[in-house]
Amino acid sequence: MSVEVEWSNLEKNISKTIADVDGKIRRKAGKTAGLMLGERLEENTPVDSHGLEIATTVGPVQENGDVLVGYGRGAYWRAHFVNMGTEHQTGQHFIEKTVETEVQEVMQEYMNELKSGLGI
Repeated sequence: MSVEVEWSNLEKNISKTIADVDGKIRRKAGKTAGLMLGERLEENTPVDSHGLEIATTVGPVQENGDVLVGYGRGAYWRAHFVNMGTEHQTGQHFIEKTVETEVQEVMQEYMNELKSGLGI
């Protein structure tokens, strides 16, 4: 399961700008922003009544600056049912809610890290 954030032309301009940044700076900035979003997602993930932990993972930073943030193989299926719902329970949609509430702050952190790395 993945959630795509569509920002139209802004997304294309940001991606082009990030792709032009040196790899080391881009990776550090992307990883910092990804970890920040991962922490927020983990905080918003409902706790399992059986004590099973659902931890988030942050993937590598791609050439265009994209970072995959989500759940590992062992936790994905549990988070999926709670987020999307089943025929017996309605979905809580905590992943979408987290993205909506945190996207501006995470992108600001991403940009701050890029600026810092570039000395701007």
